[in-house]
Amino acid sequence: MAVPKGLVYFRYFPAMPEAPAQDLLNLLSVEGLVLEGYFTVFERTQLRQRPLP
Repeated sequence: MAVPKGLVYFRYFPAMPEAPAQDLLNLLSVEGLVLEGYFTVFERTQLRQRPLP
């Protein structure tokens, strides 16, 4: 089984259907944040990451 390059899990109920897409665009614009090689959990109040195997 192939390991994904990165995984982002949105752990919240969006108020609008477009919210996860906008949040992903915001994450991609954060300078220094690396998503490749990590399992990233995005919540309203925090962001957690763990390396993928």
